Amino acid sequence: MISDNTGAEKLARAITALLVEKSGLDIKMFNVGEDNPITDYYINVTGKSNSHVSSLADDILEKMSENGRDALRVEGRSGNSWILVDFGDVIVNIFDRESRDFYKFDRLIKEEYLVDISDIVEEVDKKFQINTAKED
Repeated sequence: MISDNTGAEKLARAITALLVEKSGLDIKMFNVGEDNPITDYYINVTGKSNSHVSSLADDILEKMSENGRDALRVEGRSGNSWILVDFGDVIVNIFDRESRDFYKFDRLIKEEYLVDISDIVEEVDKKFQINTAKED
């Protein structure tokens, strides 16, 4: 966990936006920094298939590395049913549907820590909107 939560929040929001862009399902971001000695944010997402789970992890690692943030560790690559990407201040859990349903990881985190990501989804939607009204 880092003391400057604004850096962690910026990273968590960037990862969440990327997951929205890459069609991750059931994305949940939790701000656990006040009560968690391990990390500031957890992000949980479901991939559509094992290859999508792997692809989401690759996309996160590549894009964050391009922006100067390398993961401290990556676990779960062998089965691609649950991949954990740990940046220290942000931990991303990428599940396939079966693993997410089985582990029910979201229920282990207090609901009050859930962050509303509707503004991030809206930004991504605007970024990729094809039919925009043109002014004359």
